[in-house]
Amino acid sequence: MKFSTLEIKSSAQTILSWTFLNLLFNIAGVFITKLLNQSEFRYFESITNEFVKPMIIQSLLFSICLTVAIAFLKNKKYVPYIFVAFQFIVFHIIFFLNLKIHNGVHFESTFSNIGLSYLSYSGQYLVDILYLYFPINGYFDNGLFMPDNLGTFYIHWILLNIVYYFALTWLTLKVTKFFFENKTKIHPEIKNEEIIESES
Repeated sequence: MKFSTLEIKSSAQTILSWTFLNLLFNIAGVFITKLLNQSEFRYFESITNEFVKPMIIQSLLFSICLTVAIAFLKNKKYVPYIFVAFQFIVFHIIFFLNLKIHNGVHFESTFSNIGLSYLSYSGQYLVDILYLYFPINGYFDNGLFMPDNLGTFYIHWILLNIVYYFALTWLTLKVTKFFFENKTKIHPEIKNEEIIESES
């Protein structure tokens, strides 16, 4: 793999902007939920597991996807959105693998299931505001996770989080361009730039 110093610097700026905005929006989601319905607001049982860990995992995955895309994707304008495409594929694999057809088509998993854990760590508190108006009901006892409305679950856990990641990435590019325009670009056409080579 070959990375120019400019690509490394620009990628770092993009990752930093993405992480900051994601953190900001999730904090906003927590406070908006509390303001809208303080009586139903649930405080964190563990801020590390419920907030810090998901933010780290999401930023790490975005960084990995961005780096891989820079190295291998020829059409560079799609590079920042590879993470969105990755989440789209993984979310739907998890969704379809846990669909059950007995007693009607429904989503059924356990709280210890690695796929459900991935969806949970990929969730967004800004999206979770919808819980106030469209709660997900179902059977959640004895470690079983079985929402009673497949459509509501899909929209809330799958579709809206994908839309969130797309919007976040789009906004990240705007913010990065605003603060670093004419300084660096993710994939510039520059001659004689220093190339750093690393063996994969």
